[in-house]
Amino acid sequence: MVVALAIVAVIPLANFIATSNSRTLFLSRSNDADWFAAMAESPLQTGDIANLRELAVRYQELYDTPVFVVDVDSRVVATSVSGVDVKEEDIATALHSTLAGRLPPEPPALWPWASGEMIVSRPVVNNGSVLGAAVLRVPTDNAREQVQRGLLLLLGGLLISIGAIIIGIVRPITRWVLRPLQDLDNATHQITRGALDTRVSTDGRAPELRRLGDSFNSMALSLHQARQREREFVADASHQLRTPLTSARIHIEGLSRLSPTARFALSDIDRLGRIVQRLSRLAGSDRPSADAEGNEEPLDLAQAVKERLVGWKAVYSADDLELIIGEMVPGGVAPELEVDDILDVLLDNASKYGAPPVEVSVTRDGTEVVMSVRDHGLGLGSRDLKKVGERFWRSAHHREMPGTGLGLAIVRSEAARVGGRVVARPPIGGGLVIEVRVPLIDDYDA
Repeated sequence: MVVALAIVAVIPLANFIATSNSRTLFLSRSNDADWFAAMAESPLQTGDIANLRELAVRYQELYDTPVFVVDVDSRVVATSVSGVDVKEEDIATALHSTLAGRLPPEPPALWPWASGEMIVSRPVVNNGSVLGAAVLRVPTDNAREQVQRGLLLLLGGLLISIGAIIIGIVRPITRWVLRPLQDLDNATHQITRGALDTRVSTDGRAPELRRLGDSFNSMALSLHQARQREREFVADASHQLRTPLTSARIHIEGLSRLSPTARFALSDIDRLGRIVQRLSRLAGSDRPSADAEGNEEPLDLAQAVKERLVGWKAVYSADDLELIIGEMVPGGVAPELEVDDILDVLLDNASKYGAPPVEVSVTRDGTEVVMSVRDHGLGLGSRDLKKVGERFWRSAHHREMPGTGLGLAIVRSEAARVGGRVVARPPIGGGLVIEVRVPLIDDYDA
């Protein structure tokens, strides 16, 4: 619409440029034709046209414009060039009007894409009688070039005007349309970082973008509510466990004086208490806590794993499962790392969801100490590997089996608490490897 209006406005200007240049050329050459008509009056009466022929030749040399004079019968009597054909359409039309005592009409506008000469004629008159006519064959190349330059300048101005209009009108509209999408993109990044209370504004938006914003806000609200329910569940579960655990500990403390077995049960009760504390931390925050005291001796991860595997060897043997103790490279790690709890989760998962043999090893990899548990089961697909450690997540192959989906989430939280991480990968030969990678303490002396 804007372009159409601009073109409609430019057409009269273009016509004015062409007409103006044409009229200027016509008037200047009409004056010359009048002068020649005046100079031809006496020669046409006397028949002495030699001087008139010389004037015509000099005029052409100066202005590069052929000129000729005819008598009343359209016979050429003086010319600057030979071969003049008075029967040419443009010349014949001009002579017809001029010899009849009328001025010929003004020629049409000069356009760059046309060609041809401009014919300018004036009658030679004596006492009201027409004696003949003076005719100029005016070249129009220079005039057409001037019109072309004027049209190009006009076209450039038109394009600049259209560009300014588009920038002034379309750009604000584009920003108005794209701003909600940019807001939605920013909000999506916030959601992926865990800020589930992020919302986008839908005020003043186009209907389609308003519906998209409403859908996004509904999705974010559902995710936020689901996360809140998960945290409430974990918080309630840990709260409900504290009281019976405290009561059981009191009773078992009394029995521990009488039975060594009760002392082991008391140790497990303490471990359950620590698990409940970690569940509370899981319910409260996704970020690792930095509660290391820093004044304790580093923990030898390999030694701690070997001690815990003593009991698990018996458990696996009772279930006819093979447990292989692989390479055990000493490496100091943060003393608050709950090695027993991490290993219990990994070995329990391997026995339930994987397949024997299950291999446990401790190695070093640069600045990390790596505890690996590998089974030979079906393993996980690439999509599932990325979700390992998410709360309440369980593989599609294992959803019918008992479990809460919190075990690996606790492992990930425990590793993160000391600056470590959990990596799940498919090993060569099939199965699944879960690696717990924690920072190596440099000054540890094995």
